[in-house]
Amino acid sequence: MKIETFEYTENYCEENIWHLCQHPDLTDFSKKVLIVSNKSKNCPFLHQKSSIDQQAVWWDYHVILLASKGGVNLVYDFDSTLSLPSTLDDYLRLTFGEKSNWRASDFPAFKWIDALVYTQTFFSDRSHMKDLEGNWIFSPPHWPHIESAEKLPLSALMDFTETSQQRIYSLEEMENY
Repeated sequence: MKIETFEYTENYCEENIWHLCQHPDLTDFSKKVLIVSNKSKNCPFLHQKSSIDQQAVWWDYHVILLASKGGVNLVYDFDSTLSLPSTLDDYLRLTFGEKSNWRASDFPAFKWIDALVYTQTFFSDRSHMKDLEGNWIFSPPHWPHIESAEKLPLSALMDFTETSQQRIYSLEEMENY
């Protein structure tokens, strides 16, 4: 699969995945939106397009899609240099495999939300992508911002503390999924 066949704007992973959840090629898949972060909101990712000299990219959060069918779990990460899609095992091993140099606080944690719930409830006014003066930090997508009457905000999904309303999974739990 080629990224050009999907709605994509760099640095808007939550919106890219929102569109991907509705892609007709994935209709027959069980889909979960994975939010990846940690309590410190500073999580290393290897094999990212924005990497310099193949170093880890440190995201405050990242949103990817887990699509499952017939016992095969596939990850869609539009910002990864790995194959699109990658198997869950390959993605976790290659993206988070060099954890021997990481502090415990650097380890990724995962939340998941059913893709249907995500597409029906997520909204983004994109305010997190503006600086204090109201200027765009990164150019916004060409599509209108995502609205929802339910208003599941990105800030709620990014809560990786004990107050989170969604269950938080460790890397080890995801590796055993």
